[in-house]
Amino acid sequence: MKIFQLWLVFNSCIFMLLYFMAFLKLKYSAATSVFICIVAAAIPVISEILRIHFAFDAIFPKLIVTSLNVLILQGTALLLSNHIDAYTLFIGFSSSNFVLAGNIVSCGTLILFSNPVSAMAACTVGNLTLFCLLVWKLRSICIQMLYKEISIWMCVLPALSYITFFLILYCPVSFEQHPESLLSALSLLITIIALYVLLLRYGYKKSEEKELLWKNTTLAAYISGIEVQSDTTEAAIREFHIMRHDMRHKDNLIIELLQNQKYSEAERILKNDIACLDEKHLSSYCEHVTLNSILCGMAKRAKQMDITLHISCAVPKQTEIEDYDLAMLTANLIENALHAASRLKEEERFVSVTIHHRSRKRFFMEVQNPCHEPIKFSKKTGLPLSTKGAEHGYGMISVQKFADKYNAQFDCCVENQTFIVRILTHFM
Repeated sequence: MKIFQLWLVFNSCIFMLLYFMAFLKLKYSAATSVFICIVAAAIPVISEILRIHFAFDAIFPKLIVTSLNVLILQGTALLLSNHIDAYTLFIGFSSSNFVLAGNIVSCGTLILFSNPVSAMAACTVGNLTLFCLLVWKLRSICIQMLYKEISIWMCVLPALSYITFFLILYCPVSFEQHPESLLSALSLLITIIALYVLLLRYGYKKSEEKELLWKNTTLAAYISGIEVQSDTTEAAIREFHIMRHDMRHKDNLIIELLQNQKYSEAERILKNDIACLDEKHLSSYCEHVTLNSILCGMAKRAKQMDITLHISCAVPKQTEIEDYDLAMLTANLIENALHAASRLKEEERFVSVTIHHRSRKRFFMEVQNPCHEPIKFSKKTGLPLSTKGAEHGYGMISVQKFADKYNAQFDCCVENQTFIVRILTHFM
């Protein structure tokens, strides 16, 4: 029985650390993280060996050793994680619950067959099966969504669940004296896992809804830009037809003026025609078709909001950035700036946009807008916190995803009452 108890602790430590390695964004290299996990696993195992040897049946030493092991393992999660935040705590507490699956299966096997070897094998197989299943089903959701959606209150659920499991299985008496407690623990485990899956799926759907909202914003800006260019093109075509219709009469008039030596009047007519030809009929900010459409749409939106939008853009037809990503980035940043500027006095409504893609080696974007209100930045992401509800603020997270995808430097700050967002990335 003592070897069986030690095996449960050993398996719990190993699989908890595997959960950390799989679900956390690691601060260190793989080799360093593995070394930290080995040390972290050794301490609980050694403390359990001492407890089993000197105080196997005593409740108080078990509580102390268990509490110590929990602190060590949860501290390891905080040490390994790239960010010390609610997500790290959630994964740490959740891992404590998940490894209990193997413990419950092994305890049931021991009671049914009275064979410690089979029970130890069932412990490992149960933990391994659940680990593979959760990595397969939930890891991508956690890495892509949960790390930015989790709150500290969600950590209460796994923490209370672990305490409940411990009280059912080990306190005040062990499961050996009350084997029927295993059924309660198993039922609770299934409920908790189902709740986790539903919770994460719900969060993922909410995240998809937010992203769809910003995709629609981008698409609306793109369509608006196409409408602007289409309307301008139609107007230019109509004007061309009018000029063509009037050209014969103007030519005859100029010939008549020249024959009558009225050179100044003929010159005036020709200069007016040249000025009409020199007018910029089509809205064109750059050669990139998709980006130009977005900018045209945003320029139309700014005009409707009585906001002065200054655009300096030099981007070629082809770039190393996918068209959709570039459109999302531009629409999100300008949309945020326009919303901020719309709350100011009319004379202060100004947004400046600079986009350069030089020699196809460096991409730079900067968006500025006046800002007179204090901005709070998240300690976890470094992004400004939105005070307008859950559906707001997602545009900056989308920009962060762009920066991660293209290994770009992303910075937002307030300088001289001006909110500035900068994106800089280099290409080989």
